[in-house]
Amino acid sequence: MKVLHEKGGKAYIAIAIDAAGDFVSPFADTLFPCMIWDHDGRFTEDQRAEVARQLLQAGCRYAVCGGQSCDAWHGAFDEEFVQQRMNDPDAALDDVHVMTTSHAGESPDDVAFFFVLNTNFGDHDFDRYLVLHVGDGQAMEAVDAAVRRYALGEDAA
Repeated sequence: MKVLHEKGGKAYIAIAIDAAGDFVSPFADTLFPCMIWDHDGRFTEDQRAEVARQLLQAGCRYAVCGGQSCDAWHGAFDEEFVQQRMNDPDAALDDVHVMTTSHAGESPDDVAFFFVLNTNFGDHDFDRYLVLHVGDGQAMEAVDAAVRRYALGEDAA
C-alpha cells in the first residue's frame, strides 16, 4: 500500500495486484471510488469479475477504468453489480448505485483528472480514493504521479 496524498480528511491510496485473489481493501467501512489501471491486460474475464466483486463488496461506488482492457473492466463492474443486486427493490438500488466509466486510449493524466475531480455524485462526497494497479507496467509511477498532482491541486503536465 502506498499513500499518494493525505490532507484535510481525504486520502489517496495506491495498491497493486498481480492476481485476482490479491486484493485486500485498505479502507474499512467506507465508500470510495476506485481508479483501476490495467497495465498488461492479462486478467481473464473471470478474474476481472472476481476483482470487481471484491471491490463492490468492499464499498467501491465508482469504478474509473483505464489502461489495457478498460472496456472489459467497465463491463465486469456493470455485470457484477447486476448479479449482486438484480433482486433488490428499486428503492434500495439508489443507496448502492455504482457509477462506471471507461477511458480507452486516454493518458494516465487524463484519467487521473477525471478520477480526482469528477467522481463525487448524488449524496456521495468521497474522502477515500483507491488507485488499483492491475499487473505490471511502466505506467505505475505516471499514474500515481498524476493522481497525486490533481489531489494536491497542482496543474498536471
